[in-house]
Amino acid sequence: MSTDSEASRGEPEASVAPGVTNADDHYPRYRWVIVSQMIVQQQFGPVVFSSLGVLLPSMREELHFGIIESGWLGSARTVGNLMVFVASIVLVRFGPIRMFNAFALVLATALLMVGFAPTYYVALAGLALYSFGVSFGQIPANMIRQQWIAPREMATVAGVMLSLQTVAQIAGLALVPLILVAVGGWRHIFIGNATVLMGIAVLWFFTARERISPSYERARRQDRGLSAAGAVLRRREFYLLGFAVLGGATAFTTNLLFLPSYFVDERGFSLQTAGSITAVIPLGGLFINGVAGFISDRIGLRKPLIWPSGFALPVLWFVMLMPLEPWMLIVVAFVTGCFVFLPFPSLQTMPLEIPGLSPAERAIGQALQQTISFVGILAGPIIVSTIADHTGSYRSGLLPLLLLPTLFIWTSFFMHETGARRRQPTTT
Repeated sequence: MSTDSEASRGEPEASVAPGVTNADDHYPRYRWVIVSQMIVQQQFGPVVFSSLGVLLPSMREELHFGIIESGWLGSARTVGNLMVFVASIVLVRFGPIRMFNAFALVLATALLMVGFAPTYYVALAGLALYSFGVSFGQIPANMIRQQWIAPREMATVAGVMLSLQTVAQIAGLALVPLILVAVGGWRHIFIGNATVLMGIAVLWFFTARERISPSYERARRQDRGLSAAGAVLRRREFYLLGFAVLGGATAFTTNLLFLPSYFVDERGFSLQTAGSITAVIPLGGLFINGVAGFISDRIGLRKPLIWPSGFALPVLWFVMLMPLEPWMLIVVAFVTGCFVFLPFPSLQTMPLEIPGLSPAERAIGQALQQTISFVGILAGPIIVSTIADHTGSYRSGLLPLLLLPTLFIWTSFFMHETGARRRQPTTT
């Protein structure tokens, strides 16, 4: 291919194997073919994750389950993350391109399973399988990012990916209630999402390939799953990053799941109004993600974009549960979304900047971070639904989440800065 010939220009070798580059710092334009497809797949994959809250009322009516069962469905979306660290030790040994596609097909299969589910328990099993596709698919995705994204572009690309993922969340929350009316049922949402993912998998099969630089190949040959895992377990950075994500993501995903039900059942809003208010939260994230990663790359620092959210979010989530008019809640929801998403371009980039780690160690480290963070995301819906069922109030169930985002502050005290400014040697 032309990119390979460009990579080998000026080198003594006559030819270069497909996907191999002779320069560590050569990132051909073809990388955007790979990165853009990853972005698209990772926007359509989590659509159900973010829109499940507005689907629950119609699912409850047809499948005949209650509030506690709703919490179990919400947690089923994330159960696969409890196994992702162990799975990463094995999965880093396989080619990331094929593994990424395989888990896209797992996602599609799981969505079809839910779409055709005759009972609540089949839907629960389908969402559990869905969680394995989402979480395990991040392992090859992290390997591919290391191959194709230049270090100087990491936070910027992470911000773009989060921004587009936010678009999918907004679409899910705002448009799904309208689509439900138009197509006549929640099942069509799952089946349509599965069909799109299958189409993306076919395109990826024919166009995706690896970029293997000399340093990447050397590190890959030395990597062993168990030894890499041992090295990761000795690095406190991944534990701190995991707890930081746990605090922000647990509060966000659990509120996203139950706020529509709170607005409908306790505030008397229509489902369309409830979905629109909740959709504004990721809209604020869309605004901030477009600039947060870019700013972090420009200033060469990560932590200044993490800890401020720990001060702002407890107050903002509390205000979201106050008896305000819908237009006021929309304003608060937008600001809340800005602070929810502000830390995440930096949090996704820092594991790739920790010095002295191989590609497999970085992927396994991110899996450890993911496992820690999703313990909270798994437990959150179960705890909130249990409290809501006993008290008769979603508000009472959501209030205990308020302090979780303060973990952004506490973990920042102990994390080392990884940005470019701190990596530069000091001069006198």
